[in-house]
Amino acid sequence: MTDMRTPIYEWHKENGDMASFGGWELPMQFSSIREEHMAVRENAGIFDVSHMGRFRFTGKDAFPILNKILPRNLMKLTDGRCGYSYLLDENGGMLDDCVTMRKSEDFAIFVCNAGPRVNDWNWMVKFVDNEKQKNPDLDINYYDFTLDSAMFALQGPKGVKILETMTDIEIPRSWGFFETKLAGIDVIASRTGYTGEDGFEITVIGTKDTIAEKAIKLWKAILEAGEPFGLLPCGLGARDTLRLGGGLPLSGQDFTPEFDPFEMDLGFQGIFIDMNKEFFIGQEALKEKYPTVNEENKLTLKEMTRKRVGLELLKKGIPRHGYKIQHKGQEIGEVASGTISPLTKKGIAMAILPLAYTELDTELTIMIREKPYPAKVVKYPFFDTTKYGRRRAQ
Repeated sequence: MTDMRTPIYEWHKENGDMASFGGWELPMQFSSIREEHMAVRENAGIFDVSHMGRFRFTGKDAFPILNKILPRNLMKLTDGRCGYSYLLDENGGMLDDCVTMRKSEDFAIFVCNAGPRVNDWNWMVKFVDNEKQKNPDLDINYYDFTLDSAMFALQGPKGVKILETMTDIEIPRSWGFFETKLAGIDVIASRTGYTGEDGFEITVIGTKDTIAEKAIKLWKAILEAGEPFGLLPCGLGARDTLRLGGGLPLSGQDFTPEFDPFEMDLGFQGIFIDMNKEFFIGQEALKEKYPTVNEENKLTLKEMTRKRVGLELLKKGIPRHGYKIQHKGQEIGEVASGTISPLTKKGIAMAILPLAYTELDTELTIMIREKPYPAKVVKYPFFDTTKYGRRRAQ
């Protein structure tokens, strides 16, 4: 099967090194992974993320139904806000992570990852249709507009300044959703991203016949506006090192349905998973799995046996996906994601390990080409948060 192409594929082919990812042909890099990585950490970078899934749900029952699908309490979202959460199966396993944007009380936009997009869509539509069978009067409509649109991620500490040169609207705080015109083109945007930095995900909508013209015009306009700020076009290579450096998991690699969000260290914030909601898919299984409650009737997760951790090599080396992890010669897991950080120059990785080996500074060994490399458990993100990342000191 031939890989799909984004609306600005021709520009990428002319300017970047192409690769296959998630069923799409996408740019791996334009200059170098390190240069693009550092541009985002210090200035700004722009990514074509049109391969990500984009669904629309409308009608007065859209949010109540989505609230049954996702573990986050979407009924607490207000107009112009976005919410990060997960798609879970009936066993509480992670199918995908996602962002839901609330345009109004009867208009939601749902963004998911590229690889599981079709499965996500089928999973959600199946649930909606089953609900409609129970209650034919439900007012909810849905549409996958991925191929009618393009999506660009403008990321980095100077992203706000770049956007401010292109629009007069007041830029919302993090996790805000807004609509504006950029270069004369109507866009919807959110102050979200997948790099650990401040930034935006900007979507332009058209038709399959018109989207390429709109998309390339907007792409070039953002590049032009960002040139004085050190903006660079960036590819998948930098996107991967940035998200890993930010401690952000990759669907299908760092998590699969084998793992639940608590094991992935993605559930403790409470807001992402509301265990006290009346219902969400996977809730019953999670309550069965983690039955212990504290005085506030919240899960204490004493039954947890494994957890995602960050790992840092103590000598030069590159940990890769699948490399075995040992403790005193005993195999205890394997690397889920790993790379050498362009920022710190250290080998970094994430893995799901038995709870006994997840304390900070626990000394472990990563086997790289059958040779032992010392490593230790560290916090993520894998950078100094006072100097880098969206919460850096201003």
